[in-house]
Amino acid sequence: MKVERLIYKTSNRCLNIVAGKVESLRINDSTENTVRVYDNGCIGVEGALGEVNLDELQVLAAGKLSQGIAYPETHEQPQSLYFDTTMSILPENELIARISRLMTRLSGENPEFLFSNKIMLNSSDSRYESSDGVTYRYKGNQFVISLTIKHKGSANIMDESYGCESDNFSENQICRDVKLKCDAFLKKLPHVEDDTVTIIGDFEPIQYAIQHLVADMYFNNASLFAGKLGKRLFNKKFNMVINRNPTTQVNLEFFDAEGVVNKNYISYIVKNGVLERLFTCKRSAAQYNTENLGSASASYNGVPNIGASGFEVENTAETLSDLVEGQAIYLSVTSGGDMTPSGDISMPTMVAYLYENGKLLGRLPEFAVSVNIFDLLNKGFVGVCDNGLFKFGKHKYFVYKAKLVNKQ
Repeated sequence: MKVERLIYKTSNRCLNIVAGKVESLRINDSTENTVRVYDNGCIGVEGALGEVNLDELQVLAAGKLSQGIAYPETHEQPQSLYFDTTMSILPENELIARISRLMTRLSGENPEFLFSNKIMLNSSDSRYESSDGVTYRYKGNQFVISLTIKHKGSANIMDESYGCESDNFSENQICRDVKLKCDAFLKKLPHVEDDTVTIIGDFEPIQYAIQHLVADMYFNNASLFAGKLGKRLFNKKFNMVINRNPTTQVNLEFFDAEGVVNKNYISYIVKNGVLERLFTCKRSAAQYNTENLGSASASYNGVPNIGASGFEVENTAETLSDLVEGQAIYLSVTSGGDMTPSGDISMPTMVAYLYENGKLLGRLPEFAVSVNIFDLLNKGFVGVCDNGLFKFGKHKYFVYKAKLVNKQ
């Protein structure tokens, strides 16, 4: 028999922003408790919110073994790890005043726009313990800004957005970033003449392919990549990982929901273009006799399942200027994208900008981006960096070649 106990404590402060002003503050402190019992190839789970007696939860979890939910019982060597990455971001007693000042400045510097949505200050304290003698604890915090931007002359609910997470706060950097977008939005440009262009975006096109890398889909021959595990499919510069390194991530546990800690906190899905692993949890890894990725997730009262926390593509360059020479198109707002069974991706783009020499020159008319996933990650792959247009918070810039279609 094996027993796991998990305690997740979170403390969240959420400011609701309406038309450039702080409208309200929501405070949410919560504790999620989970006990899992494994025995004879089965799992029993019991969860509860708030302060509870974990011994009582264990009795209830053990009683659920009779439900016969199949799950492998694995064992690890005893070890204890603790990381506290908590930073001094904003004093709680100054939060409303500082964010109110930020919003006043944003509105003053960008008078043709309205700003709304959420700004949050979150902290977490997560613990995992098992009867194998394993004890993990992680503490961290983050500042999250998620603003919608509406041009005052527009009939749309929103026209632009600005968002990221960080372990610090900088009013000057946020204002600089937002003004960069707002100024470029007001400068309307004609379409670029070329149909095949360099795109600067996020990992949205890769997200459409992730389901094809889930073990259940792969081993049931429903994946684009079926039969290709262990083979080079992509550009040699392309590395896709689960990265839970507490020294580089923001408010993310170094262990997954099953208490798995990967070597050096990294597990490669694709390494140097080779498909090395699939998205798994302990159950699917055992079911298909494949490696466990170490990225499981779980609700506080549910059985562990496949997750993707810590997903990223490793950098290939230090700055955006190292990847882009001449002009490119920066995608800012896309919606309604999808991928066909053959891997053709289409992303309707509402807001995009012409980029050159580190600057956004102006806003382009609407279009759609079209690219095949294999072209995207082979000859079309240019690179990835996290130092580019915006100065505040964490940003990743995914650069690739694609076609522009449906130009308006």
